[in-house]
Amino acid sequence: MKTPAILLLCILAVTPPLYSQDGEQPRKSANSRLLFPPLIAHHLEPRVGMSRLVEEERLRLDIGNSIDLLRWDDVFDGASVAVGADFFTWTSLRQEKDFHFPVDAVDYLFGLYASYRRPLGNASSVAARFRVSHISAHLVDGSYLKEEQRWRDDQLPRVYSREFIDLVLAYEYGDWLRAYGGGKYIYHIDPAELGQWSPQAGLEAAWIRAFDVPTLHGYVAADARMLDIDGWDTAVNVQAGVKFGAWRGTGVDLFVAYYHGMSQHGEYYDRMWSYWGPGFNIAF
Repeated sequence: MKTPAILLLCILAVTPPLYSQDGEQPRKSANSRLLFPPLIAHHLEPRVGMSRLVEEERLRLDIGNSIDLLRWDDVFDGASVAVGADFFTWTSLRQEKDFHFPVDAVDYLFGLYASYRRPLGNASSVAARFRVSHISAHLVDGSYLKEEQRWRDDQLPRVYSREFIDLVLAYEYGDWLRAYGGGKYIYHIDPAELGQWSPQAGLEAAWIRAFDVPTLHGYVAADARMLDIDGWDTAVNVQAGVKFGAWRGTGVDLFVAYYHGMSQHGEYYDRMWSYWGPGFNIAF
């Protein structure tokens, strides 16, 4: 992305939460601070948390946030519209003895988005999110073997960068069910031989107020993506867990996830990863 776009994103990142055009504080549609709540099982979402990759002996650390900077309610026949900014990272940490977690690789994302939600009646609604984003990926010193003066597995750092647009359409029934589909088009990528299209679909279901406890919710979620890396492959992520706090609001998620597909980290884009493991997210 060009320098003016980067500067605009930086300005938006430090801008305090804004108000709708009538001067009133925007309503929290779908009981969330975001008009389009993050997809639970998709890896390109704002999170603050960590998960263990049991089969890989790694940890994944997520740090990031999305902010609805402007929101308009009751427009377009009762719909709501928001625009905002994304800034987050997902990091691969190696798990070693003596409670050491050297940083292996890190991916960065920043961008802008627009989201839309419209009630359909009978507790159902439709929603959409459109994003324009940049991702870059980097190997870090935790992947370098200092005593041998070489990179682990002879994996040299390589340039990985992409700019893309991303559209997701969702159908929601109440707060407990969401089905979605969409995909991304990568209009600039390095290395250039990688595919530009990536279709996506997913499903989320929740047991709101489990056992009649207002702050306890169970959930399951699945996400599947098609990736064009020397031919088409599928990346699948399945997650099951419980949330303590407000569903679609502040709280803590405890979960177990299973992933199978090409690595979620750009430096390892051509490596197959298959693992399961526990994790947590802090929602705010």
